[in-house]
Amino acid sequence: MRTSAVAGIVFANINDNLLRKLTSKRSFASVPFGARYRIIDFSLSSLVNAGVSSIGIITKENYRSLMDHVGNGVYWDLDRKNGGLYLLPPYLTSGIRRYNGTVDALYGAIDYIDRCKAEQIVLCRADTVANVDIGAAVKYHTEKGADITLVYRNGAPPVNNGETLYPVFGQDGRITELQDEAPDSGNADYDIGYLVISRELLMRLVTEGYGDGAVSFTKDIIAENTKKLKVYGFCHSEYAAVFDGMNSYYNASMDLLKSDVRRQLFKSGRPIFTKTRDDMPTRYGTKSEVKNCVIADGCIINGTVKNSILFRGVTVEKGAVVENCILMQETAVGAGVQLNNVVADKNAVISENMVLKGTPDKCFFIKKNQVL
Repeated sequence: MRTSAVAGIVFANINDNLLRKLTSKRSFASVPFGARYRIIDFSLSSLVNAGVSSIGIITKENYRSLMDHVGNGVYWDLDRKNGGLYLLPPYLTSGIRRYNGTVDALYGAIDYIDRCKAEQIVLCRADTVANVDIGAAVKYHTEKGADITLVYRNGAPPVNNGETLYPVFGQDGRITELQDEAPDSGNADYDIGYLVISRELLMRLVTEGYGDGAVSFTKDIIAENTKKLKVYGFCHSEYAAVFDGMNSYYNASMDLLKSDVRRQLFKSGRPIFTKTRDDMPTRYGTKSEVKNCVIADGCIINGTVKNSILFRGVTVEKGAVVENCILMQETAVGAGVQLNNVVADKNAVISENMVLKGTPDKCFFIKKNQVL
């Protein structure tokens, strides 16, 4: 695939309301995940691994954290003269309203779409963790002569993600209908937030849809035109997590403790890149006990940690017990603390001898910079 043939667009703020506890001061795209990553790392890396060298990130609000993370794109090899990484904040004029959906967002980025001159555009929602073979999806799209190709997966569908669609297939993999409600029970085919479309068709559909007052590009435009357009589905058969609330975020994080999930997400041939932070290796005290965890660099562990995800710089003091938890960057756990099913945002402090317990279905949440 020629580098200039495909460009990417990532929606950074889509479905922010689904993770409101984590997105009150950051975009969905910049929510921490997996001890050292942000959610956007997976879509950016999937695009870069396919040779895409021009990527626009459409933002709406709370994007300071996102700007700090992606910078000029150097960690994804996107700091270049031709193409590169573009942040596309809301561009408000008398003719463009602050966007309420993906149609408004794309219309606000129409200049970038026009100027990138790519033949195909890959649209990505930043509410999904997956290592998608975008090169294979684009190849399939071209071979089928498709107008639009949705990337889908078969499995247990998300419950509350309003952007998710459920394809109905006809002959030769062509999608004849896109439903907005999941089957009553069991597994189903559902889209995971990636689609391939030609640049010219995207510009035409967005311009027409914006004029007609459409809100969702997939629901109000693609789903309404499956009879007119050649819409195909490309199956992503490996792991994918489409977030629909805090429970899905917690469960996807805990999935990383499974070796088969890590193998599907972190491939040597399609690595996941992120912002580098140089730090010392994690230090383990002589009385520490650690079992089945994902732990980033820079931590200090003097207590017991089991079945948990620890981000960079977390400290666990002597006598503390941490089980089934997600502790984000620089969280400090005092001596004698007991934590179970807790999600702690960055720089949280849990004072000595505190006992905090949630359940797998309703975790105890600690806000960013909160001291307990």
